[in-house]
Amino acid sequence: KQEQMSLFMMDWEYDEETDMYYLHQFSRKQPDLNWDNPRVRREVFDMMTRWCEKGIDGFRMDVISLISKPEGLPDAPVVNGLYGDGGCAFNGPYVHDYLQEMNEEVLSHYDLLTVGETPNVTVEEARQYANDEGTELNMVFQFEHMNLDGENGYKWSTRKLPLVPLKENLSKWQIGLDGLAWNSLYFCNHDQPRIVNRLGDPGSLFREASAKCIATCLHMMQGTPFIY
Repeated sequence: KQEQMSLFMMDWEYDEETDMYYLHQFSRKQPDLNWDNPRVRREVFDMMTRWCEKGIDGFRMDVISLISKPEGLPDAPVVNGLYGDGGCAFNGPYVHDYLQEMNEEVLSHYDLLTVGETPNVTVEEARQYANDEGTELNMVFQFEHMNLDGENGYKWSTRKLPLVPLKENLSKWQIGLDGLAWNSLYFCNHDQPRIVNRLGDPGSLFREASAKCIATCLHMMQGTPFIY
């Protein structure tokens, strides 16, 4: 539990060589870039262009909703290992400006698929990130349905994923983005426990049947399915 909390703790790390501190929202080996600096954005866009010229098919953008920080970098309350409202960096003040600039400078010039990992995104925010006009990204990963079986913000609990709240949440996102933005569909990824254990029957009797039931549900919704 303490390890999971530390993954989301925004912290300042001292670097002896430069005698300066740097910000990292996850591992200390992952310093945050200052996206407010136009030179930094230019370097990122140039790097993306180099990969596009090599012929890649798209980008999966890790925690892209965290690139714009609140002015002054205020302290944020930590609730159950995650940042609460107030000083957090989720969906920051200029995140859509930066993604629109990225789209204009790079993404719109190539035939790409783009999906952004966007923790704490709302349906309303997702309509901006993945709008049908194509000004930012093609789709987003959101985590509301994957957090329904967590206990006190801890996703590795043994609590079963509740069926009715899950159906309600999937319906909310299907209806909320219909005709306005595009949905990503997934039940498993590298950060989540396996869905058959969470929703199906991990035992030998109904494991295959429950897995097929879950897969059918995933593929019959509107959106792009991702299989882990």
